[in-house]
Amino acid sequence: EGDALRSSCIKFLEIVVLCFSKKELPFQAASRMKKDIANDFSLEDLPPGHPIITRESLEEIGDYAFSTLRGLVLLGGQAAIDPNLLLAAAASSSSGSNFMGGSNPFTPILDILKPAALAFLNFETDAEKAEASGGDKHKFTLDRANIELDFGLSQKSYSLSINAIQMLATKRPVYFKESSVCLARRAIDPPGASDNDGVFLSKAAITGIRTHLRSSCLTLLRHFLSVTSGSWEVLVDALKQAGMETQADRALKASKQQLNLMKGGRAARNRAAVFYEWDTSADDSRAAKRQRDTDDAQARVRAAKMARGLGSGIQLPTSMVDACELVLLNLDNLPPKRPPVALSKQRKQPIDLDFVVDAVLSNGASLTMEENHWYDRDGGDGWAIEEGEVGEDGRPVLTFKMNSSVLDAGMKIAQGEKVKETEKAFAEQSKLASSMAFSRVLMSSSTARSSAVADFGKQIAARLALTLEGVKPAREIERSHVMAVEAVESSIKKNAETEEELAGALEFALENPLVSSSLAYDLTPKDLSTDEIEVTNSAASTSALAMRILNEAYVCSFNEDKAKYEKCLDLFVSSVVNACDLSNQNPKDNERKRIANAAASSLPHQLGAAPFLTPSSLNLVSSLCDIDEVVKKFSTKTPSQTIAEAAAARTAKAAAEKRATAALLILRDVAFQRDALRGSAVDAAVAIASGRLPASAQIEDKALKLVMNVIFPKNLDCSDKVITSAAKELEFATRFAIENHEKITKANEASARKKDKHGHSSKSALAPQSDEEKQALDRVRKPVVLVMALAVRRPEIIKAIMENGCRDGADVLAKAIKTNMPKLARAAATKHGAAKIAVQVANMASEKEAPLLICFLDNLVTAADKSVPSQELIDACQEIQKARLDADGKPDIRYIMPVVSGVMRVELLKELPGFVKGSDEILKTALHRMSERLGRYSMIFRDEPDPSENTLRGMSSCEQMVYLHQLDFHAIGIPQKRYLDVIRVCLEDDEVFNDRVVQAALDYISGKFLEGESLPLAYMRTIILTCSKHESLHSWICHVLLPRLVEGQVHSDKRQWEGWMRCAKMLENTGDQGISSLEAIDKLPEEQKKMYRAK
Repeated sequence: EGDALRSSCIKFLEIVVLCFSKKELPFQAASRMKKDIANDFSLEDLPPGHPIITRESLEEIGDYAFSTLRGLVLLGGQAAIDPNLLLAAAASSSSGSNFMGGSNPFTPILDILKPAALAFLNFETDAEKAEASGGDKHKFTLDRANIELDFGLSQKSYSLSINAIQMLATKRPVYFKESSVCLARRAIDPPGASDNDGVFLSKAAITGIRTHLRSSCLTLLRHFLSVTSGSWEVLVDALKQAGMETQADRALKASKQQLNLMKGGRAARNRAAVFYEWDTSADDSRAAKRQRDTDDAQARVRAAKMARGLGSGIQLPTSMVDACELVLLNLDNLPPKRPPVALSKQRKQPIDLDFVVDAVLSNGASLTMEENHWYDRDGGDGWAIEEGEVGEDGRPVLTFKMNSSVLDAGMKIAQGEKVKETEKAFAEQSKLASSMAFSRVLMSSSTARSSAVADFGKQIAARLALTLEGVKPAREIERSHVMAVEAVESSIKKNAETEEELAGALEFALENPLVSSSLAYDLTPKDLSTDEIEVTNSAASTSALAMRILNEAYVCSFNEDKAKYEKCLDLFVSSVVNACDLSNQNPKDNERKRIANAAASSLPHQLGAAPFLTPSSLNLVSSLCDIDEVVKKFSTKTPSQTIAEAAAARTAKAAAEKRATAALLILRDVAFQRDALRGSAVDAAVAIASGRLPASAQIEDKALKLVMNVIFPKNLDCSDKVITSAAKELEFATRFAIENHEKITKANEASARKKDKHGHSSKSALAPQSDEEKQALDRVRKPVVLVMALAVRRPEIIKAIMENGCRDGADVLAKAIKTNMPKLARAAATKHGAAKIAVQVANMASEKEAPLLICFLDNLVTAADKSVPSQELIDACQEIQKARLDADGKPDIRYIMPVVSGVMRVELLKELPGFVKGSDEILKTALHRMSERLGRYSMIFRDEPDPSENTLRGMSSCEQMVYLHQLDFHAIGIPQKRYLDVIRVCLEDDEVFNDRVVQAALDYISGKFLEGESLPLAYMRTIILTCSKHESLHSWICHVLLPRLVEGQVHSDKRQWEGWMRCAKMLENTGDQGISSLEAIDKLPEEQKKMYRAK
């Protein structure tokens, strides 16, 4: 009685610790995870805000309860508690105050647990101090001879304490390390190690407890938390001292491999071969003997089943009461003789009770059975019924005995011995009988009106399906087997990634036809009446045959084929997907539509109740979203389409989208509820959202919302899984771009030649140049958009975008990134600030990624500021420019180009030489940026309102032309040819530097010339080029500019005078009425006029 009370107290302590502790580790962020178990209450489930019941107070109670449990394990009982403390506890409980200080609403329970915990902690502290002074960090010895116990534990209560510590370690990771240390210390110093340990147990009990401690240490060592918490060292040391070094090494290897798989990606998990081997140090003969014993036991079980009539195909009535009533009612209706069978020899058989029962149950079919099917005609011959004495109730005692020859044949076949031809025929007939009997059980359970009968029948069918391996299905259910095989074959074609797993499922379906028939039975159209269909549907929710099969396969996987359950799961999901595909192909078939809708709607609940799922099953679920062709087909209207056909098409489209949405919900539930498969579920959802897995546009949009708005913000682990999956999709897109680079290049070249031939040109550099490039852009655009959306929340992902976009051959990906860069820049600037995100991205980007970095900065400026860039952004770009040097070791001018429209004009004059030294493309881009916000000032040279203060920003087109002419190319270190080419490049860009801009610039320079400034070297050359390019300026040059230059004595500069004369010569006889340079020539001094005429 006392031991039972102690056992109940230990269970109470276990429940207190479990409920009054947290599920997460202290360093993990709190998450809103759904409970794995409905009754698994923890402190996270306690709503905050209660004035009395707080998490801190409950956690304190849980800690004291856990310390008490550890004391029970390490001491083998409860350390003696000072009686004075117990009296004070009783007094404080009655008064409501805590006798150990302060007040607490949980005083009664705390005053009980706290003294018990402190009594143990006192001894533990002394032992740890001795351990620290000794130098051996794992040596922990208690002076048990001086420890007084209030009571000792029996073997039962001791085992309960050990189980409680082990369970708390796995259920509450916060206690994992303390639990591991506790069990390891007790395993090193087990009960019975010394005579003075204070434990009074029998030798057998001590051996059992020692074994229990070692197995618990091995179990905890196999858990990945033993590595992360650092407790593996003490566990390994304890097992080594117990002589289990080999098992400890293997367990540690398995835990590290499990941790690596949890941290690794999907590819790492697919490549991994996770296994754990028990000790195989014994010789092979021992293992072979154990296998033979197992085989013999299975054979004896099969023989016992055959003896009970469970394996020989004998028909038994489903209800003995109904059978007896039918026999009594139809005794007078039976014919006196057996009807003859055509073309067969009449077999003499007495009309006994078995004959009558068979005739009644089969509705007379047994009277005309085929002669070769002896089990249909007289299968009951294997059994003999003997009547005994009449009992007190007036009924005789019936005895059933099996025919010895039938039993011998069955035993030989079960044991695989050599059999005769007749026995071989018996085996074939038994399989055929099993097939037909299974068919009857399956069909009866599917049409039963009672839910209990239906559930029981499906339970029997599930057990038989997995037992009768190799038995072919009967004609009534063969259609389901064919449908299951075709479903797996279709899934193999659509899911190349899981082809190996699905190939195993196909082989399993062919080897176990009854299993495949059962899994696809509810998904196959049947010729049932309306009443039967209603009965089937009503019972489906509680007695789903597929779930029975999966549960049976899961149980069988523990002792037999480990992959049997996984193959059954893949087979079932493939059948559901195939049923939905068949419904999409033929929307007019109402029966298939009903089956598909029912299967898709129940699939989330069935997979949610499954013991575990596999990555291949999730890939199969995601194939339900492949409805793009269906949507396009049903969305297309034809002139000959009737109203009824249009309505049916809309209904079929809506049903297909609903089934695809159900698949997304399955992925969501798996990501939230199954930690081990969270990565695979997120991979599938992200693959659908990125377009790698086929789906319609609407489903892709839903998948994107699921990933971004539901899974990503759930918790940190979910967000990390989403980012990892998105990075994989970006890598897939990069490989696709590289693999198709040569093909796209050739197509672009052919398209360019065709456009040149017809005089067409591309309007945008980012527009696709050919159909092949357009298709490739559509393929890589979706993963790029997804990763960019994540990059707004995690800016460090921008590094991966730029790195992949700048890989050799990934031109299509780079174009897609540049096309969508404005969206990324706009969102990032809004969330993080333009200046901050600019510096952060620049620090991440390498020199190879400079083009995409400049593109990002360019779009960042456009997105961040509608008027001019902010000074913070300008300072950030200047900081980036100083940090990133060009080939000559000078600040790279490309990084200041995005913000030049907001830079002071005085500062731009200092940067202008750098732009001139660059390429023509850099120069034109910089000049465009300078003037992009000064459109209305393009033909004006602005003067500072206050000469003492610089306020003008940017540089108009007119100002650019003036300052380019005024460059001192010798001082800035560029050749004269480059100086002249820069002006020529500007003049050729007549969309920006049109005739009015050039006129304004030349006019301003000539005005300054009259004020005493010298003309720039390229001035007259520019006028000559302008004469050739802009005929609209001929009149102004002849009548205004040239006379003004004469007025300023242009002839005093020999080079400018030579240019003036050439220009005047060009315009002297233009042929246009009223346009001639003669007026300006006449204003020349006589000496210069003679010189001009002489030239």
